[in-house]
Amino acid sequence: MPDDAPHPDGLLAQRLDRLFRTVHPEDRKPFTPANVADAINAAAGERVTSGTYLWQLRTGRRDNPTYKVITGLSQFFGVPPTYFFDDGTALPTDVVTALADDAVRDIALRAAGLSDHSLAVIAQTVSMARERDEAQRRTANRRRRRDQAAD
Repeated sequence: MPDDAPHPDGLLAQRLDRLFRTVHPEDRKPFTPANVADAINAAAGERVTSGTYLWQLRTGRRDNPTYKVITGLSQFFGVPPTYFFDDGTALPTDVVTALADDAVRDIALRAAGLSDHSLAVIAQTVSMARERDEAQRRTANRRRRRDQAAD
């Protein structure tokens, strides 16, 4: 197969494509390869990659990025560098999507390294917050149905 022919079934291309499709703030469209390249280059303080090269990686036309590119991609998308290569480190789509949320990622990073007891307290707090949010959603849904029935 020629070097520039697509390899869409490659693990790197599949995982990078999944990140591009799912990891972005709720209030904006997915990042473009140029957006990601600009962010990687800015964070590195040098030109590490280009939007065209990231597009080639995403579509499988290229499949052997440098260490700096992999590191930049992993930092930008919030995944470990091995995510792109090791079948044992594939993150479920819901985890990738959750980590795309800056607030969720911030909480996860702050929790890293805490004791088991502290993590249990945080998990309990998150469970209580989820129950509260779900109760508020159910109440809002009941009100909306009631208001629609009254119209």
